[in-house]
Amino acid sequence: MVEVLIQTILRGILTGGVYALVAVGLTLIFGVMDVVNFAHGAYLMLAMYVSFYVWSFLGLDPFLSVLIVAPLFFLFGAVSYYLVIHPIIDRSMFAQIFVTVGLIWVFEHLALFLFGPSPRRITGEYGGIRAFGMAFEEVRLYGFLIAVVVVALLFLLLYRTRLGLNIRATSESPEIAQLMGVDIYRIYLLTFAIGIALVGAAGPVVAQLDSTEPTIWSYYVLIAFVVVVLGGLGNVTGALIAGPIIGITEALASLYLDPLLGPPIYYVLFFAVLVLRATGQFEELTHSVRTAFTADKGGV
Repeated sequence: MVEVLIQTILRGILTGGVYALVAVGLTLIFGVMDVVNFAHGAYLMLAMYVSFYVWSFLGLDPFLSVLIVAPLFFLFGAVSYYLVIHPIIDRSMFAQIFVTVGLIWVFEHLALFLFGPSPRRITGEYGGIRAFGMAFEEVRLYGFLIAVVVVALLFLLLYRTRLGLNIRATSESPEIAQLMGVDIYRIYLLTFAIGIALVGAAGPVVAQLDSTEPTIWSYYVLIAFVVVVLGGLGNVTGALIAGPIIGITEALASLYLDPLLGPPIYYVLFFAVLVLRATGQFEELTHSVRTAFTADKGGV
């Protein structure tokens, strides 16, 4: 029983890494641009379709297709920014919400028109492997590794390059960054393109875990928002922690309760965090936990 529990937790961590990869682009865009991209899941859906057809017609390994899909969606994100996001970047939050929600319906109906309603799935490429006496699904394991590599590259970009410095400066204060000579609208363009490239990198992984269909966006955009809120809006590191938490919650619910109860459980957690953040109690709670772990045990 202990072995089953450990294996379930590890499976949840691997799945959570994929959830973090889906969500990290969303939290990056919000953290820098202060734009809540409700169409994030719809971009993922399109990336899944592109991954499926690259695999189906070109015969390219789904994981290798990340090298095609991610750059393609970087360009797609840049075009989307110019056509849709840039005109409303300085408008009210309601304008931003309506525009990004509108993108969902555009992308969903475009997918219905081009691909039809029938589900598609990448199958038969990978099975399972055994390590340390436990079985792992290769798709989840390799997907987790891709998430680690992609997020590590994002951290290198943000903390080891001049562009990353400008992105972080814009995130802290666009006005001061602009006074220091930073072209904040160029930074917004690159940030949005990088955020969409990140969800593009998630597309080939998710396309092997779930069927690709026009409405799949609704499931993953909700997970992405749960991860982003739990990890902290705009907090990339927080998304990396929250993703595995959601994955473990889902896996344990499947083991001990019912697979259908996973989402309700972490949605309750999601609403609880929203309420605690709104009242300021979440910050007090996290400060108390941090103090408890770092305080001198001797009380001096």
